[in-house]
Amino acid sequence: MRGGLRLRLMQLASLRGVLFFLVLGGIAWLLITTGQLNPKTQLFDGAGLASPVLRDQIDTFMPLSLLAMTLLTVLLTTGPSFHFSPTEINLLFVGPFSRRDLILYKFIAYATGAALSAALIAPFAQSQTGSVLSAFTASFLTLLFVQLNSAAVGMAWQKVEGTRFARLKWPVTGVICTVALAAIAYAWASPDYNLFDLLSGLRQSWIGTVILIPYIPFAELFLAQTLFPQLALWATVATLINVALLWAVIRLDGHTSERSLREHARMSDRWERMKQGGSFWATERSEIPSIRHAPMLGGLGPMAWRQAIKAVRNSSKLIAVFLVGAGCTGPLSSMAGISIIGDRAMVALFFFFGYILPRTLICDFRGDLTRMETYKTLPIAPWRICMGQLVVQVLLAYLIALTMIVSVFLFEESMAAPVALALAAFALPLTLLIYAIENTIFLLFPAKLIPMGRADFEFLGRALIEFIAKASVIVVAVSLAIGVGSITFMMFKTTLLLPALASWLSLILIAGVAVIVMQYAFRRFVVAEAFD
Repeated sequence: MRGGLRLRLMQLASLRGVLFFLVLGGIAWLLITTGQLNPKTQLFDGAGLASPVLRDQIDTFMPLSLLAMTLLTVLLTTGPSFHFSPTEINLLFVGPFSRRDLILYKFIAYATGAALSAALIAPFAQSQTGSVLSAFTASFLTLLFVQLNSAAVGMAWQKVEGTRFARLKWPVTGVICTVALAAIAYAWASPDYNLFDLLSGLRQSWIGTVILIPYIPFAELFLAQTLFPQLALWATVATLINVALLWAVIRLDGHTSERSLREHARMSDRWERMKQGGSFWATERSEIPSIRHAPMLGGLGPMAWRQAIKAVRNSSKLIAVFLVGAGCTGPLSSMAGISIIGDRAMVALFFFFGYILPRTLICDFRGDLTRMETYKTLPIAPWRICMGQLVVQVLLAYLIALTMIVSVFLFEESMAAPVALALAAFALPLTLLIYAIENTIFLLFPAKLIPMGRADFEFLGRALIEFIAKASVIVVAVSLAIGVGSITFMMFKTTLLLPALASWLSLILIAGVAVIVMQYAFRRFVVAEAFD
């Protein structure tokens, strides 16, 4: 533990660590000085953050969300509940430590990360809880519960696997999904009854209350108005629940230690593949044969074909999940009564397409760091190499965007056909711009794409600065394209078709400039200076 603490202090003392805290402190200072830590933003049904309506929503939906996380843990768990790195396995597993000692050591490490996360959340949650102390306490105990609950549930299921009860997993899952789909269809068919009303009815029923008993105290932590007795009471209950879960994890670990070692070995191999360049989700190996040779296209074809085969072999499940999620956006937003073309929804969509999707679906230079030497020696024009790296990534992201646009158009009454066509047209150059910027930053400043631990300040600071820089460039590009369209409209006083075409061509031109800058970054990339 002292070694881990020294490592974190060394990161904080580095230039990148200092810059990260300066950026984070600057953002917090801006939020405090502008009064945004006490926001007046409205959430579901127009509820302000300090209104009684929001308190009812927290009381209703937070326990349901924690229950959903538990069910997903049972359904999707495959790896070890507590992950030990190869260094920890080599040094600790052969030392004079019991399994109980190792679990407690890992729990302390997770608790430290939870405390840091809670310290970041507390200033933003104090508008609801009333004080920084209550916000920190609620956030810290809830984060601990999420970790311990997922570990205990995962270990309990691993113990059940191999018995006759394991056969009930998929039949029970099918029954639950059928009931959920039937309830969603009922909410959709009822004009005055939406998805939130359905979930609220489940939460208020006696069956829902019984099922959600372990999760209700953590919602009450965020709803406590006084430090004593409300916060003290619910914090004591939450602490007892976490202690009980930790005891269960220690007891269950003795029955799952052999499988845990196998999973650690599998995760270590996957970790090595991630270090070569890639995301966690895109490193699950699967074998799919290549059915033909790629067209040359001046050298662009083979690289694009290789990236396509790599995407199918390594990320087919991830692509399917994104496509299904994009296809469900329209019906789910319609049933929930949320307008997908609202300001807050558009910000969430930008965060998904600008950060989450590029970080999880990787079919470009960022996943080929170990092959950069080969690319640098190819007798092919650099712009062809760059376009060969981008084409598959851009087309996959554009396909997901098109699926979402069609889904929203079919279920969103406020979206007209011209708006949907405009979004489909502008999505392609915008997607090209996003991935050109992403690869340019990576080629200029190559670094790992995954955090080395729960409190990797260097990774967090880099990710924050990269996102701010990328968002700034995209905002400037979109503003310039809109400006060109506005000038065209004022000059010709025609229909919106000509200004839209001018904006679209401007955005394509800006994306082309971004590709040229990416080519420059590829030219100056030095293989010997890349990180290990």
